[in-house]
Amino acid sequence: KAWIAEQAPQCGYCQSGQIMQAAALLGKNKAPTRAQIVEHMSGNICRCGTYNQIIAAIERAATTA
Repeated sequence: KAWIAEQAPQCGYCQSGQIMQAAALLGKNKAPTRAQIVEHMSGNICRCGTYNQIIAAIERAATTA
């Protein structure tokens, strides 16, 4: 829900990997800082450049979970 609310999905090419990586982070750390999110997600490349939306979606998911 957070992913859609923050309009993170664009072309869909990277979405499964981005969501799996975000879920792994939130599984280990229920309240990551922005810096922790950026570091954890740094290995995933988004062709559309929606990094800000992806980070916002993870932040939203962390606060609503």
